[in-house]
Amino acid sequence: MSAPDSPLTKDKANHVVLRIILIALVLGLTLFKLFISYRGLDQEVAMDQAQIARNVAQGKGFSTNFIRPMELVAQGRMLTQREQAAVKEAEKLGAPPVFQRLDLEAFRDTNHAPLNICMLAAALKITGQDKFDATRMASDDSMIYGPDRVVSATSLLFFLGALALAYTLTARLFDAAVAAAATAFMALSDLMLQYALSGLPQPLMLCFLLGAMHFLLTAVRHRGEGERSACVITNVCLCFVCMALLCLTSWMGIWVALGLVVFCALCFRPYGAMAVPGILILVFALLFPLVNNNGATGSFAGNAFHALYNCLGGGEDMVQRSVSSVNLPFNNSSLILRLCGYTFDQVNSMYAAMGGILVTPFFFLCLLNRYKKPSVEALKWATFSMWFFACLGMAIYGVQTPLNASQLNPLFTPLFTAFGISLVFNFLAKLKLGNSFDMARGVTIFLMLMVSAGSFVFRLPQEIHHGLWLRNLARPHYPPYYPARLNARSSEPGKEASLVDKSNERDVVVTDQPWAVAWYANRKALWTPLRLEDYTEVLEPAIRKAGCEVQGFLVTPSSHSPNRSMATPERPGGMAGVRMENGDFAPLAMEGTILLMVPQHNLALLDHFNTAGDKKSVSRPLASVVSSGGQFPYRHFLLGAEMIYYSKNPARQ
Repeated sequence: MSAPDSPLTKDKANHVVLRIILIALVLGLTLFKLFISYRGLDQEVAMDQAQIARNVAQGKGFSTNFIRPMELVAQGRMLTQREQAAVKEAEKLGAPPVFQRLDLEAFRDTNHAPLNICMLAAALKITGQDKFDATRMASDDSMIYGPDRVVSATSLLFFLGALALAYTLTARLFDAAVAAAATAFMALSDLMLQYALSGLPQPLMLCFLLGAMHFLLTAVRHRGEGERSACVITNVCLCFVCMALLCLTSWMGIWVALGLVVFCALCFRPYGAMAVPGILILVFALLFPLVNNNGATGSFAGNAFHALYNCLGGGEDMVQRSVSSVNLPFNNSSLILRLCGYTFDQVNSMYAAMGGILVTPFFFLCLLNRYKKPSVEALKWATFSMWFFACLGMAIYGVQTPLNASQLNPLFTPLFTAFGISLVFNFLAKLKLGNSFDMARGVTIFLMLMVSAGSFVFRLPQEIHHGLWLRNLARPHYPPYYPARLNARSSEPGKEASLVDKSNERDVVVTDQPWAVAWYANRKALWTPLRLEDYTEVLEPAIRKAGCEVQGFLVTPSSHSPNRSMATPERPGGMAGVRMENGDFAPLAMEGTILLMVPQHNLALLDHFNTAGDKKSVSRPLASVVSSGGQFPYRHFLLGAEMIYYSKNPARQ
């Protein structure tokens, strides 16, 4: 007779079954999201990085079709120090800006960190999706742009890698039960799945952060076991290498790295010694992009500086759509009040930004609990240090929404979740339930999962129904994005062509949705400035200096959609929001809205703006640029009045 299975053998078998179920759950959910219910990209940064990645894959280097006004001025004013001083004196007397060496065919990007872009470029090259003409959409096919799915699939692979790293790290810290529960919480989090398919850099950043924590855990354990210092130094250096890669994935990662530097300076003896190699590794890793920025703009920080501090919460559009930093919110008197407000916002929004997982706030209770294992205690404070500095960085940047390219809270979701679950298990252990402990632990995890992911789980059958039986009704993220009207070939005679067929590759389209135009239409897209005078006196002359012309204005739901404006005191909704979002070009955004309200009247609102609003202004009136008698007199209704393209060429009849 065979001997009965031992408890240890049963535990191993249970762990294997648990892992198989977990892997099936994760793969099933992610593949369903990618192939069945997928709606394309909807994040500005993801589209922006994707179009840069396509240029990289085509051998054009880190060039971009997304032209920011501030970046255009920065790259067009590459002068010597003596010339810069002379130009500044001339500009004080009212002289127009001087532009030299501006090449829009190889317009360098200094706004984004390079690593995520390189990964997307490799994915596009391998799949053959880097060839724009070959990947254009047919008007009668699916409304999902093919390369969108490649970008999302790449992001999804990084997310799956992050889940594997999270499982192994939490298993090393605690046990397989905590690791499986933490991974399940992440897999069933709607926000984490959105990040997994968003194309944003967070999934890759999460891989590097968890890799860094693996090396840090090894270093801490060797320190506690009296191992040779060389082993500790090696693992700490590898930890900072991962952190440097995180910074090269997103500049916001610098705040997380700063928290790790502080922790290593206080954790290892002699105090401060372990922070030195970390700082050297970070500086060396960031040296190349800094030199690249200096070659493009004459400044080591380049546009990445504005991307990093975001005008202290003033908003990217306020920063990047201006041609000068003199009157930006960074300089006004409300700076301190705004910074304090964003600091409190980070604490209030932490739960939502970590995926709405019930146990993540329990991490702060863990700070009051002293763990028996020195390594677990050390990683607890390392996590807190990095999260604290990340919150400080997000407060300075002004991050407000859970799904955001600069949001750092999701990076700490695995560790916050694991520590929270361990605290719950400790409470259960103190109840001395005996043989009922495993059942009580399973029931507790199930109930917490239902609270955290209940809305997502109950919504899943409806998504499956729409994904499997109503796939022809699948729509992209509209408003504000409708890729077919920017990209598709017209297969029906007489049907209105897309933006690609109505524009050329050489000249520039001024638009409120430049990231989408650059990605879906592969056209040079200038972000519509807030001041008409900036366009007429600075930007248009700079474009002509580069040997190009402005070929038209494109207005999309990004300007006038109610979904675009979130009702806050700083960004009100309705017409006030449209006015704040578009500045002097607000009438251009409102014309389509008025046509939608009264479709029986073919109104030309812009014809009435034929005088300058400010009598002291030297710029041309708006009607001289965009109206029936202006520089761009013809209206092309790409998607009815929702998406209007103003150009010099008449619409096809």
